[in-house]
Amino acid sequence: MELNIAILILCMQNKLDFRSSIVDRRKKQGFSLVELLVAISIIAVLSAVLMANFMGARERARDAQKIQDLNAIRNGLRMYYNDNQLYPEDDDGNVCTDCLDTLTAYVSAIADIGYSYDQVSDGDGFKLWSSLEAGAGDEDIDSQSKCGVSVEDIKDKIFMVCAN
Repeated sequence: MELNIAILILCMQNKLDFRSSIVDRRKKQGFSLVELLVAISIIAVLSAVLMANFMGARERARDAQKIQDLNAIRNGLRMYYNDNQLYPEDDDGNVCTDCLDTLTAYVSAIADIGYSYDQVSDGDGFKLWSSLEAGAGDEDIDSQSKCGVSVEDIKDKIFMVCAN
């Protein structure tokens, strides 16, 4: 019986020594070349996927700001119409130079965002549009069709607001 216990203890010590020698050897060797290459390739794939998503974020943010500015100008134009019963006159479909000065009383902070303005229906309506960098999906096309632009004239990456 004592012999069996002694043999069992020796076997257990040999197994522990064998495992600890493997761990000690691993600590001395560091990472293998294959392990390093796998880790580097995983990092490269993840960074490539994530960078593609971040590249358009700035353009989408600027587009969202332009859409908000156009909506603010539209609201200012509606308030102007309530006071004057007429929308401001355009400068042949270009930027309405009088609009920025006139609308500052109605909209607190209007920036020149590169918009175009067109008075329609003899002053009872308007169209206000700006080009977008990344586009707004179907929202930019829908905005043009809501303002009465014919299907042939609808352009991608143009957002439009109107009086109606």
